[in-house]
Amino acid sequence: MVLGTLEADKSGFTYMAFPGTPIKLEVAGFLIEGAPKKILVDTGSWADLMKKYWPGKGVDFQTLEEALGKEGLTFDDIEIIIQTHLHHDHCGYTSQFKNADVYVQEEEWIFSKAPHPLQAQYYPPELFEGWKVRLIRGDYEIYPGISILHTPGHTPGTQSVAVNTKEGKAVIPGFCCTFDTFEEPAKVLPEGHPFAHWEVFSPSIATDLNQAYNSTLRMKTIADVLLPCHGNGLDGLRIE
Repeated sequence: MVLGTLEADKSGFTYMAFPGTPIKLEVAGFLIEGAPKKILVDTGSWADLMKKYWPGKGVDFQTLEEALGKEGLTFDDIEIIIQTHLHHDHCGYTSQFKNADVYVQEEEWIFSKAPHPLQAQYYPPELFEGWKVRLIRGDYEIYPGISILHTPGHTPGTQSVAVNTKEGKAVIPGFCCTFDTFEEPAKVLPEGHPFAHWEVFSPSIATDLNQAYNSTLRMKTIADVLLPCHGNGLDGLRIE
């Protein structure tokens, strides 16, 4: 469910490559259907909130309430939220889900209470109020065929989600990434580029760049279908 877009530089999602290339990040939440409970992965945000913490211009397409309404749902119908990490553009609406258990990595929850100064603007503490938090450690199976995967690097407790579908294993990489992040560098960089030996790119915003690269590669390796949390192009995709 794409709620809007946020302007950024491509190099923020393809570490040090393509600087000065503008892109638009999709701001989205993912509804998982077919499980015993209604599951939402991230809750997105809206432009007026995000402009307090990010320099790029935001545009709203719809509210999360409107997006859920198109699926015949309300905030009260969602029973589980898997929060990939606690950056403002991924959890803007989470406090409005009064009935949902919110799954967060323990490392992420601890870090959010006293983030490093380079990360502090991404963690507005007022967004975390009123949550029914379920702290977990590492990989965790929600239901058979629906798993949370600890994928640190972008933040200490970033987690991704893998869902078995008819098209194979669909993976929502929980770190701030686009489809470009998972491209093979040798195929998209000029011949002889010093980064061409990488197997994937990596998000530039990271608490540990080595972990971020490894997590990116892990998700690309296991996925049959990749759904990067910032698109671009998610509005044209739908996994049944």
